[in-house]
Amino acid sequence: MSTTTKPKHPGGRPTNYRPEIGRQIADAMATGLSLEAAAASCGVGPRTAFTWQQQHEEFRQSVEDGRARSLLFWERRAIALASGEAGNAAVVTLGLKNRSRAASGWHDAQRLEHSGPNGAAIQQHITRTLDVSMLNDEQLEALEMALLATMGGGNGHE
Repeated sequence: MSTTTKPKHPGGRPTNYRPEIGRQIADAMATGLSLEAAAASCGVGPRTAFTWQQQHEEFRQSVEDGRARSLLFWERRAIALASGEAGNAAVVTLGLKNRSRAASGWHDAQRLEHSGPNGAAIQQHITRTLDVSMLNDEQLEALEMALLATMGGGNGHE
């Protein structure tokens, strides 16, 4: 008796990838959407879109085309605003920042770490200053005696 074995599925759900999804996402990005938003509008999750870019060259190229078209959308909006058309400059600025910098991994936030020499902890020295300008002579003498006593200076008079 001959048995044919069916190749095993590598695990996970089978992919829903189809080349036309890449074109749909690129078209959605041409309206100014990010990859994540454009993918969501086509029923594709962001992780899936990023995985498909690694697995399918034609999808990666569609996404690159979509990024360029999205940037074109936002640049045209900026030019229109500069030419006097109505619109919100802050929204256009945000759109331009997100489109032109997303692919390169650039972000507005910066993380700074401070350290001492050779990466050691920063040494802190706290200095306290006492303002005695408002004290009268009797109070100044009492303060002087108290300070000398803490320093082991005897009776306070020399």
